Amino acid sequence: MKRHLACALCLAVAALLLACSSNPTSTTNSANQSVQSASPSETKQPVQPGELQPGQASGTYTAKGEVVELKHAYAGRAERFGSPSLVVLLTEKPLPPDAVAEEIKSTPLLDGEKIRGLEYVIDENSMWVRFHPGQYQESGSNKLKDYKVENDVVRGFDDAADGGLTDGKYKRSVKFVAAIQK
Repeated sequence: MKRHLACALCLAVAALLLACSSNPTSTTNSANQSVQSASPSETKQPVQPGELQPGQASGTYTAKGEVVELKHAYAGRAERFGSPSLVVLLTEKPLPPDAVAEEIKSTPLLDGEKIRGLEYVIDENSMWVRFHPGQYQESGSNKLKDYKVENDVVRGFDDAADGGLTDGKYKRSVKFVAAIQK
């Protein structure tokens, strides 16, 4: 009988320890209110395309073995290839606010290698992308995933992570949300 009681007591203590370790800790602040605290791994969620805010990009591109992290997104209308187009710029560093319109129009900072990023020209049926620096370009049908333009905001996801056309020298995997500049 004592052995059964000891086993039951051990199981109860183990269950109590397990329950305490799997729940967020609760502390009491000076106003006697319960405050939940979570570990950093519980608060970090993976970024989904819809969770980015206008002006944000997430992801990387690789040009000749160099990986560049992209964080900023800009969009506007400009003439490319002889017709009005939607231009999306994804950059590693923010563009100076007074330079955004000119950068969308003719990319002087990207072309001058003062900033690194991707330049997209998009319409309903096709897409062109150029790597800066490196100047590698691809064009074809619009392969952006979750792509849409709504209320002057453009969003999408481009995943050419295999670099198939270039034997892996140029590849990209990026998400973006950008307000279209007026």
